[in-house]
Amino acid sequence: MGGPQSQKTGIDTEQLKNIQVDMLKCFIAVCQKHNLRYFLLGGSALGAVRHKGYIPWDDDIDVGLPRNDYEKFLEVAQKDLPENIFVQTTITDPEYPVNFAKLRNSDTTFVEKSVKNFNINHGVYIDIFPLDGYKKSSFSELLYKIYTFRIGCEFYSDDKNSGFKNKFLKIVLPIVFPNYKKLKYKNEKYMKKRNYDDSELIRNFCGAWGLKEVVPKSFFGNGAKAEFEGFEVIIPEQYDLYLTSLYGDYMKLPPVEKRVPHHYCEIVDLSSSYKNYI
Repeated sequence: MGGPQSQKTGIDTEQLKNIQVDMLKCFIAVCQKHNLRYFLLGGSALGAVRHKGYIPWDDDIDVGLPRNDYEKFLEVAQKDLPENIFVQTTITDPEYPVNFAKLRNSDTTFVEKSVKNFNINHGVYIDIFPLDGYKKSSFSELLYKIYTFRIGCEFYSDDKNSGFKNKFLKIVLPIVFPNYKKLKYKNEKYMKKRNYDDSELIRNFCGAWGLKEVVPKSFFGNGAKAEFEGFEVIIPEQYDLYLTSLYGDYMKLPPVEKRVPHHYCEIVDLSSSYKNYI
């Protein structure tokens, strides 16, 4: 990719956050219109509790919905959203490589290094995760880990800090499973196996924290109101238990050297569409 005004450093983080916040407001409006349950998740929920907005060094927004609400959102959202906001899934954007959705601002460019070679919408985004019922199964969990690792081989290619096992698997798994797209659908079938409302345990399968993302459904409950960048959002009802399960002592700030964004971008242009770089 290449094009005019490409920006590889010096991201205007305030402008980036404003774009993301506008998308979050659009997302919430759709959920309210259709009576869909949602929660801010992970660092976004932590930011709402600890900072009443973004964690100062964070650069994204994560939300989640129970699977039935998630599927309903994907069904109705596009017609209710502004024209420049795109609901990205493996259905609407076939080369999109993961099992959760994003909202993308198509008037912007945010090309992450991990997916720079994918022919997809590369606008600024917020992540939308399905929340599913969960029951521990060692065999199913092993298959899920293998399939997920194999899918990740398509876009996480930096081996500099990988151990021998990871380097070995990155060579072997693409040979054993040459068609990673089939594994995406197998993973989704496994994720959807148990109904959210009928389950005692809930998992965000696509979250960053692995089995730490398995929590009692009561942690989410009916949600609790919180403030995020000056407006009202919904976070897990028992947010103290939820955030403790992910982060431990979540009110304690991390060391200064860890207060950094976690997305690595090839091209960022907040005032021009990604289409100009294809």
